[in-house]
Amino acid sequence: MKFSTTHPIAREAFPFLLLSVGLAIFCWLAAVFFPFRPVWFGLGTVCLITAVYVLWFFRHPRRPIPLEKNVLLCPADGTVVAVGQVPHPAFPDGQAVRVAIFMSLFDVHINWSPCDAIVERTEYYPGKFLNAMEEKSSDENERKILFLRTSEGELVVVKLVAGLVARRIVSPLERGDQVTRGETIGLIRFGSRVEILAPSIYQPCVQKGDRVHGRTTILLTRSSERKIIDTQRHE
Repeated sequence: MKFSTTHPIAREAFPFLLLSVGLAIFCWLAAVFFPFRPVWFGLGTVCLITAVYVLWFFRHPRRPIPLEKNVLLCPADGTVVAVGQVPHPAFPDGQAVRVAIFMSLFDVHINWSPCDAIVERTEYYPGKFLNAMEEKSSDENERKILFLRTSEGELVVVKLVAGLVARRIVSPLERGDQVTRGETIGLIRFGSRVEILAPSIYQPCVQKGDRVHGRTTILLTRSSERKIIDTQRHE
């Protein structure tokens, strides 16, 4: 487990937390020694509120993992913004079923593994920081792509995409690492997008607009039928 913490707050929060608390203390001290006391006091209060938000934003919830077999779990909290089939050369039939999730500034930003797998390879692309709600952000924004190979030999791709405010993808996974279903695999700071692509034999259990929760929501289920409903084509 390369990205883990025993605390309810991810360690990436602490630089932002220390800065916010430090600025709050400075402003309150300035209110004692300098003019415009209400202004300094107000700024200190804003910094303290920011510190509380940082703690809340970087929360790392402990959640039960579903026991169902032949399913892929949701890798992130947020709102489903796309569901359907897309062309992808890495899959045997050149097609994959994709679910894209937008994480707002108010969602948990921890990311989880959807399945038991070995990291076959990873790809990192520097890029833009477009609004993660936009479809083109998937191919134009900064992103890290994890290619996971399950014990059944199936390929599952998890794409971590930075957003308009996000400026760093934190995921130390590299080729050869082993992950378990529901394991924490990283986080994306401040508003972003996560996509999962699976063989077209999987069927979505969600639709566009649904709220989903990482580690607990079943996103896709394996089926012997290859019928996938592409909701994007019926918008």
